[in-house]
Amino acid sequence: MRIHYLNCGTMHPRFTSLIVPHMDRVPCLCLLVETDDGLILVDAGFGTQDMEDTSRLGAGNLILNTRPDAEQTAVRQVERLGYGREDVRHIICTHLDRDHAGGLGDFPHARVHVTADEHDAALNPRDARERERYRSCHFAHGPDWAIVEGSRGEEWYGLECVRDLPELPHGILLIPLAGHTRGHCGVAVDSGDGWILHCGDAYYVKEELREDGRTPLGVAGFRRIAHCDYKRAMEQVERLKEVLKRDTGGLTLIASHDQFEYRNLFGKPLD
Repeated sequence: MRIHYLNCGTMHPRFTSLIVPHMDRVPCLCLLVETDDGLILVDAGFGTQDMEDTSRLGAGNLILNTRPDAEQTAVRQVERLGYGREDVRHIICTHLDRDHAGGLGDFPHARVHVTADEHDAALNPRDARERERYRSCHFAHGPDWAIVEGSRGEEWYGLECVRDLPELPHGILLIPLAGHTRGHCGVAVDSGDGWILHCGDAYYVKEELREDGRTPLGVAGFRRIAHCDYKRAMEQVERLKEVLKRDTGGLTLIASHDQFEYRNLFGKPLD
């Protein structure tokens, strides 16, 4: 499997330069996996319709301040690689927040893999917070859902995992990491040269995974607001730290919104 790193949307959250400087500019990092049977996206970022009309992103975008740039959408990047939108056969979502599921409508024929808990949270929100974070317009095309139930007790690097996902290569696993949302998960991909674990929003900057626990003050405050179950989300951070301790050099962790990870991947600062 050949893996491409994509940034499928850039946000410039208001006021963060003063309060959370580590998040004054925020990418939406996704993976595009080339296989013999077509393309697989891990998260979909923002969609072309979102870029044409940012009001689709709801009141939360008043803070997120998404930059309207259709060229950053996954479908445009897929096309620049010489493929068509129909070549994206599967999309695996770490969760269904606006900045991860906005691009689903650009790939109406793709199979969308998501945990059962996350699917329920998005389509049957329990409260005002869930109703605001999930945008019904992103599901209006009627996605071809592939609902993933819980783990059967299998492990990967000491973490609970879901293997042998129907229709997907054996080298792709789901790693339950609930806390940011009800059904949030990571996606592990065997690149052939090692594993890549896309952690979604389980953390925001790599400094959260420091063994000494010294998270930047602004980030520590932000995650109290952003995670729906803060205690559980922090347990996942501790689990990810344990994963890094077990790593002998063949594992890469990335998070969706780490601008410093963006710089490492693309060799330039996020603008």
